Amino acid sequence: MSGVFIDSNVILRHLSGDRRAKRIVDWVESGRVIGYVNQVVASEVLYVYIKLMAGKPAYRLKEEPATVKQVDLTPVCKVLSLFEELPSSHEVTTGAIDLIRKYGLLPNDAIIASTCKHYGVGKIATFNSDFKRVKFLEVIQV
Repeated sequence: MSGVFIDSNVILRHLSGDRRAKRIVDWVESGRVIGYVNQVVASEVLYVYIKLMAGKPAYRLKEEPATVKQVDLTPVCKVLSLFEELPSSHEVTTGAIDLIRKYGLLPNDAIIASTCKHYGVGKIATFNSDFKRVKFLEVIQV
């Protein structure tokens, strides 16, 4: 499988107007490359976006579901729809545990790296330097 896995920080920076992140998303939108995400990326993007748009910490949002409901998720849904979402599996999860042990990745990053390995995606667009430790991933930087 070819293409590039798109990390949540790229999507969030794109939504905030970062030119480097916008360039990466534009590659996907124009059809130059296939962009992949997984449920971890979707969750991270939605979570951070809701917190930022609501202007409240997570513990407050748990107590204020009406505030969460009022956040316009249209921009997030639009950008997430550009990417192919790769499903998780037991193999991805067990692979993530191995990558935590091997590279010292935190769980979400390990699940992302394991998803890439499982589906044969060798490139990741990210601003997270932790992925540089993962020998089977090429970090795409703009």
